[in-house]
Amino acid sequence: MVYTDLSEQFKGYNFDGRESHYRGEVVGEGGYVYAEPGLYENVALLDVASMHPTSILNLNLFGKYTDRFRDLIDARLAIKHGDFEKARSDDILGGKLRKYLGDSEVDAQDAEALSYALKIVINSVYGYTSATFENPFRDNRNKDNIVAKRGALFMIDLKHAVQEKGFQVVHIKTDSIKIANPTQDIIDFVAEFGRNYGYDFEHEATYQRFGLVNDAVYIAGYLDPDSDSSSASPYKWTAVGKQFQHPYVFKTLFSKESPEFNDFCEVRNVVKGTMYLDTAGTGEVSDMIHMGRTGSFVPVRHGGGDLYRVFDVDGELKKFAVTGTKGHKWIDRELARKRNEVDELLIDMEYFQKLVNEAEAALDAHGDREWFLS
Repeated sequence: MVYTDLSEQFKGYNFDGRESHYRGEVVGEGGYVYAEPGLYENVALLDVASMHPTSILNLNLFGKYTDRFRDLIDARLAIKHGDFEKARSDDILGGKLRKYLGDSEVDAQDAEALSYALKIVINSVYGYTSATFENPFRDNRNKDNIVAKRGALFMIDLKHAVQEKGFQVVHIKTDSIKIANPTQDIIDFVAEFGRNYGYDFEHEATYQRFGLVNDAVYIAGYLDPDSDSSSASPYKWTAVGKQFQHPYVFKTLFSKESPEFNDFCEVRNVVKGTMYLDTAGTGEVSDMIHMGRTGSFVPVRHGGGDLYRVFDVDGELKKFAVTGTKGHKWIDRELARKRNEVDELLIDMEYFQKLVNEAEAALDAHGDREWFLS
């Protein structure tokens, strides 16, 4: 393997064995994140195509074997773009994919499956380069996750370059940058800046509404050209993060669709112990219904029970409310479905209204929610 010192390209970068420092920032060992929370109008989203695999290629991380890794990437892109002639040629993996693609027409489903299989391999290789256990892709000199670090340092350089052009960088998350009030010039600038480092940017979308509430949670919408005055919402919304992705919250605040039965079903899982449903109300585990480690439940006004996580502590069973369920009564999904079919399901709407209120408060904390949703 070939190990490249990042400080050669990123002047001033330093890794002291514990922390990475660059341009006045402490850089984490994963993807770079930068956020300026707020409610915005007109925000462009630009993504780097295959950042980590591209970093591996630019670092020549595997020495003479790097070209084999490049073949995997080229093969996947060729299949993804329908260029099966290139994918089956001797120039890629010595023609080894020919037997999977045949000599004539390729079934679309088979092509998609092969593309996905290649994607798994490509992404797994990156994971192995940063693994703590010995494996053929791990270089013992790689103490600071050099693959992800190269992408992170690049994004820091890009952030500063865009800001120096007078534009506001709203959000950076690993391989994407979001810029407020972009022009074609700044979009072209980002693309050229990326090419100088070996990265290709794709202009994924320009959102008329973009609401960022923290480092990772946002809601974004663009005007739907097919909508009319009768449409529930003039925007096509995309939610990232659980708070806005919750189906009842999403439909109530954003898409304006009518909720369905499945939107009221809450999936819960526990790692330590197992879940029990106390419909008897005695508080005794022996009287509860064993629900396993994963289940789907509906909060109800009548006929439900407390949902507990139960595990052994020094020979004694201890119970704790499952996260997010305290203060409400629950029944399992299948029982709720049966009650719903005979109009006997009384859903605890206070639970869902609280989720909506919390989402509204998150938006209110960063701007004018009514304008944002109008």
